Amino acid sequence: MNSKVPEAASVSEIRRYWDAHTLGLQFVDDAALEPGSREFFEHIRPWMSPFRFPWLMERIEHNARLLAGRRLLEIGCGMGFVSLEFMKRGVQVTATDLTESAVELARRLFELEGVEADEVRVENALELSLADESFDAVWSNGVFHATGDPARAVAETRRVLKPGGRAIISHFYRKPSWMYYLSHFGRENIEFKEEDPPENLFMTEREVLGLFEGFRIEQAVRDHYRVEPVARRGWKATLFRRLFVPAYNVLPAPVVKPLAYKFSVIAVKV
Repeated sequence: MNSKVPEAASVSEIRRYWDAHTLGLQFVDDAALEPGSREFFEHIRPWMSPFRFPWLMERIEHNARLLAGRRLLEIGCGMGFVSLEFMKRGVQVTATDLTESAVELARRLFELEGVEADEVRVENALELSLADESFDAVWSNGVFHATGDPARAVAETRRVLKPGGRAIISHFYRKPSWMYYLSHFGRENIEFKEEDPPENLFMTEREVLGLFEGFRIEQAVRDHYRVEPVARRGWKATLFRRLFVPAYNVLPAPVVKPLAYKFSVIAVKV
Protein backbone atom coordinates (compact mmCIF):
# COMPACT_ATOMS: atom_id res chain seq x y z
CA MET A 1 0.00 0.00 0.00
CA ASN A 2 1.31 3.44 -0.92
CA SER A 3 1.26 5.60 2.21
CA LYS A 4 2.99 8.61 0.64
CA VAL A 5 1.30 11.91 1.44
CA PRO A 6 0.30 13.75 -1.77
CA GLU A 7 2.49 16.75 -2.50
CA ALA A 8 0.75 20.07 -1.98
CA ALA A 9 -0.17 22.06 -5.05
CA SER A 10 2.14 24.92 -5.97
CA VAL A 11 1.19 28.52 -5.33
CA SER A 12 1.02 29.07 -9.09
CA GLU A 13 -1.49 26.21 -9.47
CA ILE A 14 -3.61 27.60 -6.66
CA ARG A 15 -3.40 31.13 -8.10
CA ARG A 16 -4.44 29.93 -11.57
CA TYR A 17 -7.49 28.20 -10.14
CA TRP A 18 -8.69 31.16 -8.08
CA ASP A 19 -7.92 33.62 -10.86
CA ALA A 20 -10.46 31.73 -12.96
CA HIS A 21 -12.85 30.99 -10.08
CA THR A 22 -13.10 34.18 -8.04
CA LEU A 23 -15.38 33.24 -5.16
CA GLY A 24 -18.84 34.56 -5.95
CA LEU A 25 -18.81 33.88 -9.69
CA GLN A 26 -20.50 30.54 -9.11
CA PHE A 27 -23.57 32.39 -7.85
CA VAL A 28 -24.10 34.42 -11.02
CA ASP A 29 -27.00 33.05 -13.04
CA ASP A 30 -27.51 36.08 -15.29
CA ALA A 31 -24.92 36.18 -18.06
CA ALA A 32 -25.94 39.73 -18.96
CA LEU A 33 -24.51 41.11 -15.72
CA GLU A 34 -21.21 42.91 -16.13
CA PRO A 35 -18.66 41.85 -13.48
CA GLY A 36 -17.90 44.84 -11.29
CA SER A 37 -21.18 46.61 -11.91
CA ARG A 38 -23.45 47.63 -9.07
CA GLU A 39 -26.06 45.18 -10.38
CA PHE A 40 -23.47 42.38 -10.37
CA PHE A 41 -22.56 42.93 -6.71
CA GLU A 42 -26.21 43.22 -5.66
CA HIS A 43 -27.01 39.99 -7.51
CA ILE A 44 -24.45 37.89 -5.63
CA ARG A 45 -24.54 39.71 -2.28
CA PRO A 46 -27.11 37.38 -0.62
CA TRP A 47 -24.87 34.39 -1.36
CA MET A 48 -21.67 35.93 -0.01
CA SER A 49 -20.31 34.94 3.39
CA PRO A 50 -21.08 37.98 5.57
CA PHE A 51 -24.74 37.91 4.55
CA ARG A 52 -25.37 34.22 4.00
CA PHE A 53 -24.03 33.11 7.37
CA PRO A 54 -25.37 35.07 10.38
CA TRP A 55 -22.55 33.99 12.68
CA LEU A 56 -20.00 35.67 10.41
CA MET A 57 -21.76 39.00 10.58
CA GLU A 58 -21.94 38.66 14.37
CA ARG A 59 -18.19 37.95 14.39
CA ILE A 60 -17.51 41.00 12.24
CA GLU A 61 -19.63 43.26 14.45
CA HIS A 62 -18.06 41.99 17.68
CA ASN A 63 -14.48 42.35 16.46
CA ALA A 64 -15.12 45.68 14.73
CA ARG A 65 -16.15 47.15 18.09
CA LEU A 66 -12.82 46.05 19.53
CA LEU A 67 -10.85 47.30 16.52
CA ALA A 68 -12.41 50.69 15.73
CA GLY A 69 -9.66 52.99 14.49
CA ARG A 70 -7.12 50.16 14.38
CA ARG A 71 -5.45 48.30 11.52
CA LEU A 72 -6.84 45.02 10.18
CA LEU A 73 -5.38 42.87 7.44
CA GLU A 74 -7.74 40.65 5.49
CA ILE A 75 -6.02 37.67 3.88
CA GLY A 76 -8.08 36.42 0.96
CA CYS A 77 -10.51 39.31 0.57
CA GLY A 78 -12.13 37.93 -2.57
CA MET A 79 -14.55 40.54 -3.90
CA GLY A 80 -14.19 42.56 -0.70
CA PHE A 81 -17.51 42.11 1.08
CA VAL A 82 -16.00 41.40 4.53
CA SER A 83 -13.44 44.20 4.28
CA LEU A 84 -16.29 46.53 3.33
CA GLU A 85 -18.24 45.65 6.48
CA PHE A 86 -15.20 46.33 8.69
CA MET A 87 -14.56 49.67 7.00
CA LYS A 88 -18.19 50.68 7.46
CA ARG A 89 -17.62 50.12 11.19
CA GLY A 90 -14.56 52.34 11.45
CA VAL A 91 -11.74 49.79 11.07
CA GLN A 92 -8.70 50.63 8.92
CA VAL A 93 -8.39 47.78 6.43
CA THR A 94 -5.67 46.42 4.18
CA ALA A 95 -7.46 44.01 1.83
CA THR A 96 -5.35 41.37 0.09
CA ASP A 97 -5.92 38.41 -2.17
CA LEU A 98 -3.79 35.94 -4.10
CA THR A 99 -5.23 37.02 -7.46
CA GLU A 100 -5.37 40.31 -9.31
CA SER A 101 -8.88 39.44 -10.55
CA ALA A 102 -10.24 39.44 -6.99
CA VAL A 103 -8.29 42.56 -6.03
CA GLU A 104 -9.71 44.50 -8.98
CA LEU A 105 -13.27 43.49 -8.07
CA ALA A 106 -12.70 44.48 -4.44
CA ARG A 107 -11.39 47.88 -5.53
CA ARG A 108 -14.48 48.35 -7.66
CA LEU A 109 -16.81 47.38 -4.80
CA PHE A 110 -15.14 49.86 -2.46
CA GLU A 111 -15.40 52.57 -5.10
CA LEU A 112 -19.11 51.93 -5.59
CA GLU A 113 -19.69 51.94 -1.82
CA GLY A 114 -17.69 55.13 -1.28
CA VAL A 115 -15.15 53.68 1.15
CA GLU A 116 -11.37 53.76 1.03
CA ALA A 117 -9.11 50.97 2.22
CA ASP A 118 -5.59 51.62 3.48
CA GLU A 119 -4.45 49.33 0.67
CA VAL A 120 -5.91 46.76 -1.72
CA ARG A 121 -3.16 44.53 -3.05
CA VAL A 122 -2.10 41.09 -4.21
CA GLU A 123 -0.50 39.01 -1.45
CA ASN A 124 0.35 35.36 -0.89
CA ALA A 125 -0.82 34.11 2.53
CA LEU A 126 2.28 31.94 2.77
CA GLU A 127 4.74 34.77 2.14
CA LEU A 128 3.30 38.16 3.04
CA SER A 129 5.35 41.15 1.88
CA LEU A 130 4.23 43.08 4.96
CA ALA A 131 6.23 44.31 7.92
CA ASP A 132 6.51 42.42 11.20
CA GLU A 133 4.09 43.48 13.93
CA SER A 134 2.23 45.94 11.71
CA PHE A 135 -1.43 44.99 12.28
CA ASP A 136 -3.78 44.91 15.25
CA ALA A 137 -5.81 42.07 13.73
CA VAL A 138 -5.84 39.61 10.85
CA TRP A 139 -9.10 38.30 9.42
CA SER A 140 -9.26 35.40 7.00
CA ASN A 141 -12.35 33.50 5.93
CA GLY A 142 -12.19 30.18 4.10
CA VAL A 143 -8.59 30.61 2.94
CA PHE A 144 -6.05 28.73 5.05
CA HIS A 145 -7.38 25.27 4.23
CA ALA A 146 -6.88 26.10 0.51
CA THR A 147 -3.26 27.30 0.74
CA GLY A 148 -1.54 23.92 0.79
CA ASP A 149 0.28 24.89 4.01
CA PRO A 150 -2.04 26.19 6.75
CA ALA A 151 0.72 26.04 9.37
CA ARG A 152 2.79 28.50 7.38
CA ALA A 153 -0.25 30.74 6.84
CA VAL A 154 -0.81 30.88 10.61
CA ALA A 155 2.89 31.59 11.18
CA GLU A 156 2.76 34.49 8.71
CA THR A 157 -0.36 35.77 10.44
CA ARG A 158 1.48 35.77 13.75
CA ARG A 159 4.50 37.52 12.24
CA VAL A 160 2.51 40.53 10.99
CA LEU A 161 0.45 40.87 14.16
CA LYS A 162 1.43 43.22 16.94
CA PRO A 163 1.78 41.67 20.42
CA GLY A 164 -1.76 41.24 21.67
CA GLY A 165 -3.07 41.27 18.10
CA ARG A 166 -6.08 39.21 17.12
CA ALA A 167 -6.09 36.38 14.57
CA ILE A 168 -9.72 35.89 13.50
CA ILE A 169 -9.67 32.82 11.30
CA SER A 170 -13.04 31.77 9.97
CA HIS A 171 -12.64 28.94 9.07
CA PHE A 172 -10.83 25.65 8.66
CA TYR A 173 -12.58 22.68 7.04
CA ARG A 174 -13.28 20.19 9.76
CA LYS A 175 -13.28 16.41 9.94
CA PRO A 176 -15.34 14.48 10.70
CA SER A 177 -18.19 16.53 9.26
CA TRP A 178 -21.13 16.19 6.91
CA MET A 179 -19.21 18.03 4.18
CA TYR A 180 -16.16 15.83 4.66
CA TYR A 181 -18.26 12.73 4.05
CA LEU A 182 -20.08 14.24 1.05
CA SER A 183 -16.90 15.44 -0.61
CA HIS A 184 -14.76 12.37 0.09
CA PHE A 185 -17.15 9.47 -0.16
CA GLY A 186 -19.79 11.11 -2.35
CA ARG A 187 -17.10 12.62 -4.58
CA GLU A 188 -18.89 15.96 -4.61
CA ASN A 189 -17.10 19.22 -5.19
CA ILE A 190 -17.44 21.97 -2.60
CA GLU A 191 -16.63 25.24 -4.31
CA PHE A 192 -17.53 24.85 -7.99
CA LYS A 193 -19.50 22.22 -9.84
CA GLU A 194 -16.89 21.45 -12.49
CA GLU A 195 -13.78 21.31 -10.29
CA ASP A 196 -12.61 21.99 -6.77
CA PRO A 197 -9.48 23.96 -5.84
CA PRO A 198 -6.09 22.22 -6.05
CA GLU A 199 -6.05 22.26 -2.23
CA ASN A 200 -9.03 21.79 0.11
CA LEU A 201 -7.62 20.36 3.32
CA PHE A 202 -9.84 18.93 6.06
CA MET A 203 -8.34 18.84 9.57
CA THR A 204 -9.36 17.65 13.01
CA GLU A 205 -9.93 20.24 15.71
CA ARG A 206 -6.77 19.09 17.49
CA GLU A 207 -4.75 19.57 14.30
CA VAL A 208 -6.15 23.06 13.81
CA LEU A 209 -5.47 24.17 17.39
CA GLY A 210 -1.95 22.78 17.11
CA LEU A 211 -1.22 25.40 14.43
CA PHE A 212 -1.63 28.27 16.89
CA GLU A 213 1.67 28.06 18.72
CA GLY A 214 2.51 31.42 20.23
CA PHE A 215 -1.15 32.37 20.58
CA ARG A 216 -3.69 32.31 23.36
CA ILE A 217 -6.92 30.77 22.09
CA GLU A 218 -9.79 33.10 22.88
CA GLN A 219 -12.51 31.20 21.04
CA ALA A 220 -12.73 27.97 19.05
CA VAL A 221 -16.16 27.16 17.66
CA ARG A 222 -17.86 24.79 15.27
CA ASP A 223 -19.69 26.62 12.50
CA HIS A 224 -22.13 25.49 9.84
CA TYR A 225 -23.60 22.42 11.47
CA ARG A 226 -26.90 22.94 9.66
CA VAL A 227 -27.11 22.47 5.90
CA GLU A 228 -28.23 25.10 3.42
CA PRO A 229 -29.31 24.82 -0.23
CA VAL A 230 -26.63 25.26 -2.88
CA ALA A 231 -26.66 27.52 -5.93
CA ARG A 232 -26.40 24.62 -8.36
CA ARG A 233 -28.59 22.78 -10.81
CA GLY A 234 -28.86 19.18 -11.90
CA TRP A 235 -30.15 15.97 -10.39
CA LYS A 236 -27.56 15.75 -7.61
CA ALA A 237 -28.27 19.30 -6.49
CA THR A 238 -32.00 18.54 -6.59
CA LEU A 239 -31.56 15.47 -4.40
CA PHE A 240 -29.40 17.49 -2.04
CA ARG A 241 -31.99 20.27 -1.68
CA ARG A 242 -35.13 18.13 -1.58
CA LEU A 243 -33.96 15.08 0.36
CA PHE A 244 -30.72 15.58 2.26
CA VAL A 245 -31.25 19.16 3.45
CA PRO A 246 -34.73 18.70 4.99
CA ALA A 247 -33.94 15.26 6.43
CA TYR A 248 -30.67 16.38 8.01
CA ASN A 249 -31.98 19.68 9.33
CA VAL A 250 -34.81 18.12 11.35
CA LEU A 251 -32.26 16.26 13.46
CA PRO A 252 -31.72 17.78 16.93
CA ALA A 253 -28.83 20.22 17.25
CA PRO A 254 -26.92 18.03 19.78
CA VAL A 255 -26.93 15.24 17.18
CA VAL A 256 -25.60 17.30 14.28
CA LYS A 257 -23.23 19.76 15.98
CA PRO A 258 -20.46 17.14 16.03
CA LEU A 259 -20.81 17.07 12.22
CA ALA A 260 -20.26 20.83 11.72
CA TYR A 261 -17.97 21.29 8.73
CA LYS A 262 -16.27 24.56 9.68
CA PHE A 263 -14.04 25.21 12.67
CA SER A 264 -13.20 28.83 13.48
CA VAL A 265 -10.55 30.21 15.80
CA ILE A 266 -9.99 33.59 17.39
CA ALA A 267 -6.54 33.74 18.98
CA VAL A 268 -4.45 36.48 20.57
CA LYS A 269 -0.71 36.76 19.90
CA VAL A 270 1.36 36.34 23.05
